[in-house]
Order: sequence, then structure tokens, then C-alpha cells
Amino acid sequence: MSPERISRTSPVCAKSLSAVLLDLDDTLYPEREFARGGFRAAAAVLAERLQRSSDELFELLWLSFERGVRGSIFDTVLAELNVPRDDVLIAELVRAYRSHEPQLSLFEDADRLFEVLWPRYGLGLLTDGPADVQRRKVKALGLQSRVEAIVYSDDFGREHWKPSPIPYLELLRKMHIDPSHAVYVGDNPKKDFIGARRLGLQTVRIRRPDTEHGHVEPSPGFEADCEITSLDSLLNWLVANERSGRHAA
Repeated sequence: MSPERISRTSPVCAKSLSAVLLDLDDTLYPEREFARGGFRAAAAVLAERLQRSSDELFELLWLSFERGVRGSIFDTVLAELNVPRDDVLIAELVRAYRSHEPQLSLFEDADRLFEVLWPRYGLGLLTDGPADVQRRKVKALGLQSRVEAIVYSDDFGREHWKPSPIPYLELLRKMHIDPSHAVYVGDNPKKDFIGARRLGLQTVRIRRPDTEHGHVEPSPGFEADCEITSLDSLLNWLVANERSGRHAA
């Protein structure tokens, strides 16, 4: 395990814990892998429509993604190609992106996390995003057999994506866990922690430098209790928590 120290953003970072609740995208696997596969699928559709090279079109899509374009990549690339805006075509590209069968791999530290924590802790998964897309990701990563319960916030409607308390409460209900005995681990300070903390969960931010939210600074009140750059540090923290609990007993 890494000897990296944990950065604390609140005075108390650990209590008696029995469950670890996990985010999915950029916490357990690199979301860029899904994006790359999605743009490959969309490029194939666009290539057939425009009679152009799929590889060439993929490179244009990926370049826009790398430049930080979000929410309008297909519009941007069509404009670069001097193709008139076509809402039907854009909808088809979005559908291809979202419905492709992804080839995904866990981060190495996430794989180690599952190996070490099960069955010492209850493990749960809570993820935002279109539910059908997230279910394909979970299937591709083989996570159904590695966690006790999974909650897709989209099943409750877009209005109940994080930071809504509803999906957190549902995951806790499924696992029969009190919020004070659970920690939520995520990567996005804009939504992952404020709702969890209001419910009484402890929170840990995994801050990977090359991910979508790795360089995002949290707004006041949106911080996690702890911040780490490797899930190996979470293992160290949990072990230290177990030891302190035994000494206090």
C-alpha cells in the first residue's frame, strides 16, 4: 500500500465504520475509457452518413473532448466539417455514444480495494447518470458480484441525482446501515459530498490528477471530510480507524 498521507479537511476524519459506499465514474475506473468507446461508436455512425473515415472523425471528436468541450461536441465537430446542424443526426450520435457496449477496467487501486475490504465491510455503489448507461458500465466492470447493493439515482428521476438525499438513503436502507457508520467515497466536489454530509455520512474525496474533476476546487461547504489521491490511502485510513476503535474499547 502507498505510504501517502491523508489530507484532512475537517477535524475528525474517522469513526466506527461498517460500510464503504462508492461512487463509480473516475472513482473506480477512468471515465475517459467510456468516453473513448462512445466517440468510437458515434464516429462509425457519422462515417457512414458522411462517407468519411471513421478514424478521422473519431480524432476530431476526441480532440474536442481533450480541449474541454462538454455538452456540444457533436455540434462543434459538425460545424468544423461544414455540415449543417441536424437535430436528428445529433440525436443518433448521442444514442450511439450512450448505447455502446463499453470495454472498461478498474483502476488498479480500486481492484485492490475490493480484494481487501470484502467481507470486512459492507460495500455499496451509488452512481449518477442515465441508468441504462450506468448499468452497462457496472456490467462491463463486473461490479454486481463485488458489492452488496447498487443504487442508480436516475431510477428516481433526474431531479434526484446527487446531491439529493434520496439515493443515499436508499442505499443505506438496502444495506441496513446507519449513516453514522458509513463513509461515501467520490471524486466530484460539486455534488458528491454535501448531500452525504447532511445525512451524517463521513466523506472521502479521491482526487486523481488526470480525471474530469481532479483539479476542481470545492466551494465552501462542499468539501469532503478527507481527501486522498489513491484508494490505497483509504485502506490505510480504514485500518487506522479499526485500530483506534480497538484501543478505545
